[in-house]
Amino acid sequence: MTELIHNVFASIFGNNVALATILISMIPIIEIRGAIPFATNSGFWLNNSLSNWAAFGWGLLGSSAIVPIIALLFFPVMKWLKRTRLFGKLANGIENRIKGKAANIEGSEEKSKRFSKPYWKKILAVLIFVAVPLPLTGVWTGTCIAVFIGLDYISTCITVILGNVIAGFLITLILELFPWLNDWLFYIFIVLIIIVVAYELIRHFINKKKNTEQKQ
Repeated sequence: MTELIHNVFASIFGNNVALATILISMIPIIEIRGAIPFATNSGFWLNNSLSNWAAFGWGLLGSSAIVPIIALLFFPVMKWLKRTRLFGKLANGIENRIKGKAANIEGSEEKSKRFSKPYWKKILAVLIFVAVPLPLTGVWTGTCIAVFIGLDYISTCITVILGNVIAGFLITLILELFPWLNDWLFYIFIVLIIIVVAYELIRHFINKKKNTEQKQ
């Protein structure tokens, strides 16, 4: 099994750990949080690995590069998806999820409206949200939230990328201070992803059931 995994990654990335780190850091949920421990422990996946700070640099490059694209295309893509039969429900679900996250950040009870919190507090809230190095708080979610609560394009990009720098720096610092975590951090992160996603799905179905019961 180990050899099979190794061969799959080698065939995709050709043992180019830097390229692998850039591309993996662009994947939602994984992002720089998973890309750094992947790159520092990529001897399991590929034939070599990166130092902690090299992994931070390449992971930051990949995960930050997609921020301007998400910020530019979030609303147009969501509007288009909602008009399609195939992806309409998915788009509405994603939008409602972003609304919920945005409302939590804003501290507002009204999730369907733009929020009135001072602009600098919106920036600070998004910055802190993205800077926390946990699954589902990365640049994909953070950028969508920033756009949704009304940050302009430049503010969104700068705020999210800065938060991403902080998150990546914290992960790298942890690996520097506790080298023994190098062999385990990627797998810990994967377990966290599974737990968080499972929690979100359970909460979604519970809320959906409650809404259905209330309508009846």
